[in-house]
Amino acid sequence: MITLALSTGMMMGDTDTGKEMIGKSNYSWSNTAPSIAVIDAIAAIENVKSSDLEGSLDAPLFNYIDPEALDRLITSDSQIKVSFTFDEYYVLIDRDGLSVSYD
Repeated sequence: MITLALSTGMMMGDTDTGKEMIGKSNYSWSNTAPSIAVIDAIAAIENVKSSDLEGSLDAPLFNYIDPEALDRLITSDSQIKVSFTFDEYYVLIDRDGLSVSYD
């Protein structure tokens, strides 16, 4: 089970991006694929099952980023940060975790 800490009421500011952060969670990428973490996080925000997310958004994840490339880039040992927009969300992933903000 993947849990994303979601804020309610007032949004938390993300000092790295200047965007309003919805949630942030730490991951061990050896146990969870980053692409799956993104889908699960956005599904939790949208309050739908991960399998139903595609119907909730304008387009699937692969229209925004290559999920296989994302999974190869982000590992627990990588020093890289990847950010992209997914529908109305701004996603930032690094070796420690995932944060989601409104774009």
